[in-house]
Amino acid sequence: MATRPLLLAPVEGPPAPASRAGEPRIVALGGGTGLPVVLRGLKDLRPRATKEQLTAIVATSDDGGSSGRLRAAYRVPPPGDIRNCLLALAAGDPRLAAMFAFRFGGDGDVAGHSLGNLILTALAELEQDFASAVAQSGDLLAVRGRVLPGTLEPVSLGAELDDGSRVEGESQIAGWRRHVRQVALRPATASLSSEARAALETADLVVIGPGSLYTSLIAVLLLQDLVEAVQRSRARVVMVMNLMTEPGETDGHTAADHVLAVRRHVPGLPIHDVLLNTAPIPGDLVARYAAAGAQPVPTEPELLEALGFRPVARDLLNAGDEIRHDPDKLARALLERVA
Repeated sequence: MATRPLLLAPVEGPPAPASRAGEPRIVALGGGTGLPVVLRGLKDLRPRATKEQLTAIVATSDDGGSSGRLRAAYRVPPPGDIRNCLLALAAGDPRLAAMFAFRFGGDGDVAGHSLGNLILTALAELEQDFASAVAQSGDLLAVRGRVLPGTLEPVSLGAELDDGSRVEGESQIAGWRRHVRQVALRPATASLSSEARAALETADLVVIGPGSLYTSLIAVLLLQDLVEAVQRSRARVVMVMNLMTEPGETDGHTAADHVLAVRRHVPGLPIHDVLLNTAPIPGDLVARYAAAGAQPVPTEPELLEALGFRPVARDLLNAGDEIRHDPDKLARALLERVA
């Protein structure tokens, strides 16, 4: 079980704002495989939404795989999570989306690279502007919404583990298989991009997660000015709880542990609702994931409520042979929060 910080009194968040008239502006924060699920569902349920009404703000501290190689070689922000979000919002020619998603095999120089990562890097070299490269890629894919890097500054992620040891580099953190006490961005002064700040300041709904707690969610929440931008927006803030623990990162974590970890790192960030799955996970899937060290996250709605957060329970489970959120169910539950 994760070690919880000592609480002398319930953690009280600010009152949830009333919903605004008209089509809400939604901003989703994170990275990895979770953020595209949120975007895909919202894109499909709101086909007429403008670009400003659906925005993804993506963590840019990844230093592993294809993204890490391109980042080191060309000094660009890691393109992989951004590419996945663009693909989740793509509504154009499916052949072009398939090209962006294509990954080279074999053992040559391009082995392991996604073609979309290479295109983003090439556009960044041509334009000398990564943000412009992302916007142009969005135009090529005819995305419904927009994808913004959390920051355009080069950042890395470090962690202090429960035994006092320190790990540098996002891709190294989970491999130590020890409880994470604290993570920090390097440099600590890295600030939110101006476009991302403007999107948050005008948001009606801010979505955090699902995704890797420390290396996707907290990694972007630590950016300077982010908390202040959310506070200025008076948006409703919803945290989507992960379905499973993540080996090496959130072993033994309950839902309360996830939320308190966010609170510990960014104490000024309002969180009004915590979205929890109620659908039972098939036993054969639980057993298969347990063999890899993952367990269902205990939801503990009563404890969340005692801590000052509103638990919202819904069936969010996707059918299939992987334990994932269902994009449509998740999007409907999110839109309820601003109805």
